[in-house]
Amino acid sequence: QAVFHAQSGCTRGVSTPAAAMADADKYNFLCEHYDEMSQMTKEYMLTLFVKTPPAPNELSLYDIKAKRVFLKRGTYDQDCPIRLEDLHLNGRVTICARKFKVTAFADSATRDHFASNSEHAFVTVGPDAFHQVSMVLSAAGQAALLVKRLKTFRDMAQPGAHRPSVAMELVGTSAVEVLGEVLSRCGAGDAIRVAPMSPSAEKIFDSTETTATHDACSVCIIRPHAVREGLAGTVIEQLQAAGLEISAMQGFSLTRSQAEQFYEVYKTVLPSAQYMAMIGELASGVCIVIEVRGGEQVVRTLRELCGPYDVEIARHLRPDTIRAQLGRDNVHNVVHCTDLPEDGILESQYFFSILPAAGA
Repeated sequence: QAVFHAQSGCTRGVSTPAAAMADADKYNFLCEHYDEMSQMTKEYMLTLFVKTPPAPNELSLYDIKAKRVFLKRGTYDQDCPIRLEDLHLNGRVTICARKFKVTAFADSATRDHFASNSEHAFVTVGPDAFHQVSMVLSAAGQAALLVKRLKTFRDMAQPGAHRPSVAMELVGTSAVEVLGEVLSRCGAGDAIRVAPMSPSAEKIFDSTETTATHDACSVCIIRPHAVREGLAGTVIEQLQAAGLEISAMQGFSLTRSQAEQFYEVYKTVLPSAQYMAMIGELASGVCIVIEVRGGEQVVRTLRELCGPYDVEIARHLRPDTIRAQLGRDNVHNVVHCTDLPEDGILESQYFFSILPAAGA
């Protein structure tokens, strides 16, 4: 049976038999959740029980202020599987349609684990190596590194500063050393640099400046599930191979209300269950939003490259498209793309102007 605290609002969870409770490694985290209805931030103790695959990880949540269990130990994977590596400091996970941010490690064992397994690497890709962004992201995926943040910017210290550079924050075990070795084997040049995170790197991500043009453009969003699965590099490679110019990119961890606001136009044209699942997926982790340009027909070009929204239809009618090759189902279909020519500028403005101005 499902077991959950009545206040959680979670409608799905699988309880854990007592005999199985000892068969897991336990990690504790302090987390916060911003309740958009009450406009209050609440603090929780999140405990993750890591089990041997293929058994799913389990979790519990304790409301610190109310001093009561919020979610009993169980499997709550309706938004996405909860992985230990996602719970690094400032990491965000979605549980029962709520987004939680890790603010601290709650015990020494958890802290020690992440000290050795969660290094943050800062990667910059200069204008002359922009065509290698897909290779960097694919290499990160192969090295089991997570994309925490990503953003295009203008690096005035680089030749060709009128063209965008890319900054990435990647997280994982020995991230700086591992990524440096992988990129070296791939023949990456001096225009791609790897270093530990620093205050100057934080300034790039904190800036609201954008390389987006908001003009004659379309928008592609690499969905959170695809970012987690290491598919971002493959998608970007296909965009560039199709002759599309990437004028701006940025990673976002959307709240549920932001995702709902963006998808509002689909509310009356999609089945309710699918619409709500789409919102939950888009708000389940880091998505990568890309502004592309490519002539007057850029919206149509991108839409044809992505393929039909329905993955099964895409596989039958357009087998060479992104959704046909990489998608799993209509919710996990890898990418969103602008539907109508007049929406390209609006979607670009929403992500690259409105959300950053609001502190997203």
